[in-house]
Amino acid sequence: MVNIYRKEGWDLNPNDKIVNAILKRVELNDGLCPCHNECEDKMCPCSGYRLDNKCCCGLYVKKYN
Repeated sequence: MVNIYRKEGWDLNPNDKIVNAILKRVELNDGLCPCHNECEDKMCPCSGYRLDNKCCCGLYVKKYN
C-alpha cells in the first residue's frame, strides 16, 4: 500500500491511468519507487519527492498558479 503524501505546491497526477499504472508498479516492487532514481529512501513516496521536491515517476505533479 502506498501512502499518498500531501505536500504544499504538489498534487497527485490528475491522469488516473498514470496514477494507477505507477501504483501497480509500486505494489509489484514491494513498495519501492518504480523509478531508477538515486534517492536514499526509495519507499514510495521516495525521499527525492519528500525532501528534494523531485518526482521522477510522475505520481505527483507540481501545481502551477
